Amino acid sequence: MYIIAKDGSGDFTSIQQAIDAIPGGGRAPTILLLRMDEYRERVVVDKDNVRIIGEARDRTVITAKGCAKDLDEEGKERGTFLSATFTVTGHNVEVENLTIRNDAGDGRVVGQAVAVYAAGDRGVWRNVRMIAHQDTLFCGPLMPKVADFIAPRQGRAEVVPSVGDSPLTHSRQYFEDCFIQGDVDFIFGPYRCWFERCTLFMNARGGLYTAANTPEEQPYGLVFHRCKLTGECEEGKAFLGRPWRKFARTVFLNCDMDAHVAPQGFDDWDEVKLVTERYAEYGTTGVRADPSARHPKQKRMTREEAACCTVPQVIGGWDNWRPDRRVPTWFLCGDSTMADYPEAAYPMMGWGQKLQALIPWNIFVENCAVNGRSSKSFIAEKRLNFIELCLRPGDKLIVSFSHNDEKPDPERSTNPRVTYPEYLGMYIDAARRQGAEPILVTPIARRHFDETGRLLLTHGAYPDAMRDLAVYRGVRLSEMEKASMALFQEAGVEGTKEIFCHVPAGSRNYPDGLSDNSHLQERGAVRLAALFLTLLRGEEIETGEFEASKGTLSELISREDSVVC
Repeated sequence: MYIIAKDGSGDFTSIQQAIDAIPGGGRAPTILLLRMDEYRERVVVDKDNVRIIGEARDRTVITAKGCAKDLDEEGKERGTFLSATFTVTGHNVEVENLTIRNDAGDGRVVGQAVAVYAAGDRGVWRNVRMIAHQDTLFCGPLMPKVADFIAPRQGRAEVVPSVGDSPLTHSRQYFEDCFIQGDVDFIFGPYRCWFERCTLFMNARGGLYTAANTPEEQPYGLVFHRCKLTGECEEGKAFLGRPWRKFARTVFLNCDMDAHVAPQGFDDWDEVKLVTERYAEYGTTGVRADPSARHPKQKRMTREEAACCTVPQVIGGWDNWRPDRRVPTWFLCGDSTMADYPEAAYPMMGWGQKLQALIPWNIFVENCAVNGRSSKSFIAEKRLNFIELCLRPGDKLIVSFSHNDEKPDPERSTNPRVTYPEYLGMYIDAARRQGAEPILVTPIARRHFDETGRLLLTHGAYPDAMRDLAVYRGVRLSEMEKASMALFQEAGVEGTKEIFCHVPAGSRNYPDGLSDNSHLQERGAVRLAALFLTLLRGEEIETGEFEASKGTLSELISREDSVVC
């Protein structure tokens, strides 16, 4: 997770700086959390698997003033598609809880001015405000001049010679609970798009909500489901849309339309680009619900036809994409025994670093654990606050602290029977406020044997305090202390050296060698991650929620060569 804050309190002060710093290749999305502020910059998201979250929708604003009439180096107007405030060219990009504006002004003065240019595939937009005038939201591929303009940030977006006559496209976009404001053709493009519970707001000028240019061979274009159409223009001055090209397709399902919407609904573009049966409507409610007043050429859908117009049918595609079903994320809160380590520390690793490789494809892991933190200092640094902003129903908040709570340092120390459970309670409350599940994890044991080879307890009263709290608060508990002690006892004094970070002199990152009895090396990180999942699966196997490798505990933690790392 990267924090973007203009005041310098985060990891970056610029959104584009953070995007440029994202490493490629990860299965789980990289999370960018934008602190409340106005970010005056034009942004291009060219990386795949990115999740951008605003701290507060109306107070986290990305804005710029690009417009079609801006001049290039040769004094020529740049045109519509070089005006965007926020452009996405990567795949699997999710944007949530923020505002994106183009402040160029009225289209009668500045021409088209795009707020959002959604060019990648599998884009997801939740609770986002998109505000402009003419051509607010474009969902379609890049043209060569756009690819050149944003180079080297073209990403994996489709590129076509002309978006007006776009060939068959394969990319899709999903919008949920968004607010989209504009006037002329302000939702347009050839992509297959699903809009769920969105508000379409017409400016005072009046105009057209949509202008699809769906290719003829493409069965679906823009679909609006359970949306609200409203505005501030005169009554009857807002049309549902017009076809940017022949055979364009737009459908409104179970939408509510007020008096701003023209009784005719759709309108022809000209004498060639005409409304056809690919323009349709079903279940409209509100002032403008009278089908007899609609354009004579638009389709009157039957209940059966409307029932077959679904998210999987419209945008599911070859990969059965279901953006309406969020992929749950497991957020890890903990210390150095759980944290991610850089290559310069190899082979030292936290067990959370290996968790993503061992779980099903439809679960993401966001490892927020940090070296040296206690349950107290983690909260003092506002890390829990940032995680809470990202939590959603269905997520898990996995909490494992104790190693640093036990230390005398006043910035980290907690009392096992007083302040330790109080701080753990804050994690529980944060998860439950967002509809996520908190899971408490007792700390892994240290490698500390007595002279007879018996592993000793080293965490004092902290694990019992966590156990008592789990019972009191009704929270699921993962018993990693006891399970890791059993594993280490079985491995013995010598065998545990292959679990903990014991490396000989001459090692790449430890030329003098290392004998660490608290932190794990790669082999141990894999075994402890597998151990955690085995404990978790033991409680969830009846529900089928988790489907990790089958087998007994001892089999799973010893089959390290069978684990994809």
